[in-house]
Amino acid sequence: MAKKTPKKQAAPAQARLLASILDYVGSPVFAKDKDHRWIFVNKAFCDSLGCAPGALLGKSDYEFFPKEQADVFWERDNEVFRSRKEDLNEEQISWPGGEPRTILTRKRVFTDASGRDVLVGVTSDITELKKANTELTIFRRLLESCNDAIFIVDPVTGGFIDVSETACRSLGYRRETLLRMGVEDVQEAAAGRGGWKKFTERFAGRENAMIEGRHRRADGTAFPVEVSVSRAEVAGRVYVLANARDITERKRMEAAMKEVDDLRGLIPICAKCKKIRDDKGFWEKVETYLEKRSAARFTHGLCKDCMKDLYGKENWFKEAK
Repeated sequence: MAKKTPKKQAAPAQARLLASILDYVGSPVFAKDKDHRWIFVNKAFCDSLGCAPGALLGKSDYEFFPKEQADVFWERDNEVFRSRKEDLNEEQISWPGGEPRTILTRKRVFTDASGRDVLVGVTSDITELKKANTELTIFRRLLESCNDAIFIVDPVTGGFIDVSETACRSLGYRRETLLRMGVEDVQEAAAGRGGWKKFTERFAGRENAMIEGRHRRADGTAFPVEVSVSRAEVAGRVYVLANARDITERKRMEAAMKEVDDLRGLIPICAKCKKIRDDKGFWEKVETYLEKRSAARFTHGLCKDCMKDLYGKENWFKEAK
């Protein structure tokens, strides 16, 4: 007598094995029929709702979630049943007894052995990821709104890891171009081979430093900058943050103030012709000297005494008096 095949008996065992495997999955997994009733839920799904599987099977979203949320779940379910295409949707959900969370749900429809359409869904809680992305967006907007040029630098190579929009504008480079460059390409004091290593010696051993230098633009021109340099460690990696401020106007003001201070001191002037000797030993007319060192401009005329000396013997001058 032939032995009976164990195939029919193996099916329940395989189903139990699959259910056990899905219970080890950290993300909630569920299956629904066309009436939106749960026909399978894994342990993570049950834990999220704080219920045993027996309390969920045969139930629907409206029995556990606010109506406005359940309406969205059913609308998406119906679309997946209709289109039979995979659906990936970000949804707001309020797990019982917890704060509202943001989840990402992936749903697909398959037909089981009995010809029944079954919707299978897997959800992932992305609340913290969304929060991190929001914080990153805020940081990025603050970074781009800063008037100073900001560079995030690799401490080993001196290459740019990230740059602000202000940095791109001030140097005249597109972001993608600047990100292929480094400190040696824009900082005159660090130019040349090995320049980054020599440059870092200026603030070696310090977590923060203030350095003056000159940045070179894409067109070859240069301008003075004051750079605040600091180090930061994120996720075990060290970064250098450089905050560069264009101090062109400040340097002009300092030069102007120096010239004013020079005018307040003793000025060597010729007793006869009244020319002034500059700091290089050259003699200049008074008006030339002052125009170079101040905003003053001169217009020429003759005083009465000089007019008398020049034209006092002329008849027209005597008649004009």
